[in-house]
Amino acid sequence: MGISNRVTNENSNCEMRKEKRLCYIQPCDRNISNTVKIPKGKTCQPTFQLSKAEKFVFSGCSSTQSYKPTFCGICSDKRCCIPNKSKMITIQFDCPNEGSFTWKMLWIISCVCQRNCREPGDMFSELKIL
Repeated sequence: MGISNRVTNENSNCEMRKEKRLCYIQPCDRNISNTVKIPKGKTCQPTFQLSKAEKFVFSGCSSTQSYKPTFCGICSDKRCCIPNKSKMITIQFDCPNEGSFTWKMLWIISCVCQRNCREPGDMFSELKIL
């Protein structure tokens, strides 16, 4: 799970504001190629879900609900999968002995496989280090 930051003026007063949200494009702690199965005759599986719902963990705190998110998948033909359709949801986290907090989170609805990848299979290839 990561944090996405942006500055935008998309609001009723057209004022510049900083926004932060959680994002979870692919699980890092799993071998994706063992989790995602590309259908026979295809070269890509753009989206996948885990087999059971899980609680999200962020900074040692757990979400109050269990979720079964959609993740971006993998391709075997040098394309990369990136989010295509998404929405924002609000996740509440409870912390042991420290109360609770909420975060907005990017919720992936679907992903698309594309050839515009700098590094084959690298969904973060468009990010630039400044």
